[in-house]
Amino acid sequence: MFKTYFKLAYRNITKDKAYSIINISGLAIGLASSILILLWVQNELSYDKFHKNAGQIYRIASDFGDSKSAANSAGLPAGLQAQMPLIKNTVRVVESNSTLLETGSKKFDEKRVLYADPSFMDIFSYPLLKGERTTALKQTDAILITQQMATKYFGNEDPVGKVIRKDNGKNVVVTGVLANIPANSDLQFDFVLPMASLNDVFSDLKTNTWDNFNLLDYIQLDNSFDPSAANLLVLEKQIDQIFHKHSPETKALFHLQPLTKIHLAPERLGDMPGHGNAQYVSIFFIVAILILVVACINFMNLATARSARRAKEIGLRKVAGAVRGQLIIQFLSESVFISFLSLALALGIVILFLPVFNQLASRKLTIDVMDVKLWLSLFSIAMLTGLISGSYPALFLSGFNPVKVLKGNVKSMGGNLLFRNTLVVIQFMVSIVLR
Repeated sequence: MFKTYFKLAYRNITKDKAYSIINISGLAIGLASSILILLWVQNELSYDKFHKNAGQIYRIASDFGDSKSAANSAGLPAGLQAQMPLIKNTVRVVESNSTLLETGSKKFDEKRVLYADPSFMDIFSYPLLKGERTTALKQTDAILITQQMATKYFGNEDPVGKVIRKDNGKNVVVTGVLANIPANSDLQFDFVLPMASLNDVFSDLKTNTWDNFNLLDYIQLDNSFDPSAANLLVLEKQIDQIFHKHSPETKALFHLQPLTKIHLAPERLGDMPGHGNAQYVSIFFIVAILILVVACINFMNLATARSARRAKEIGLRKVAGAVRGQLIIQFLSESVFISFLSLALALGIVILFLPVFNQLASRKLTIDVMDVKLWLSLFSIAMLTGLISGSYPALFLSGFNPVKVLKGNVKSMGGNLLFRNTLVVIQFMVSIVLR
């Protein structure tokens, strides 16, 4: 039965080519615009979820009155872990503004350099392609580099064990190669050096000071911890109490930021570049929905406007014994068929304009052809769009009186004018809002 419906849909599409081109291209442009925006929204919501222990990792943020900071002290993480059994692991991270690295005749001023404790590789799940994960940052002269930097400095050679000269002074040894850091990671870097290598120049590390805020501190809580708002508030109060025992004169309050929510949380002093905005994500998600609404309304109006051309076909089908339910399914099948054709065209438009969109959005969005969730989402969007946009035409066209139709009385069958005019008004309102 459905095979017959889709054959009829194909014949109707090829029969009126001008109408089909306008309808399919209009719906395709709407779908393409929505898909591009939804790809961006999905990317913003996906930050740091690729880490194995993402649900247990928190950054300790500090408040000083109206001043909101992402930074913390060198002594806080270890001090908290010693007194709070729920804290399974900790790591301190600091970004270097500029580091001069050279191998042979190659010399580069690198901006994306981090210093971190050895536990960095235990807490975070950045894939290590070469080297030993447990020991990669334990020696003070170690350095981890990304795959891209390995090619930049060493070409096709195996970089593990190779020496890089740092700041025209000390030599560091490559102990591992990381996969290129995902674009949806809050921490963006090309090199990681051991925090211990700063001991000679960073006195806070020697004294484990509690009242000098210049590091990013992360903790990993035990898997048994229930991250409810009430439980997190209890932990934050504990952190406040422990801190003020060590530094009673510092008026600071502490908050635990879930790793996966840092990117869209309100920006703080010391946040990494490229911070997101939760309000923009909500706005653009609504915009994507509104664009789809406009595309669906356009489809409905075009379908009902040409209803007179389908009137005799419907009348003959009813005389031949077709019931209204069968006609509704037929018209819905046609709209779904058009929706999937539009989706195919929309994907072509998305692939074509994705590089330009990435440039505008300063992101690295891609379409992963192996992502089952993505295809299910696209399938659902096309199906829902087809059903919604075809619902009114299907209900309206299937309700034609066969006697009036076959007598040629189709002048009064242009659709419910009030409803159609309402759709047009809504379409213009949405278009004005989007502008």
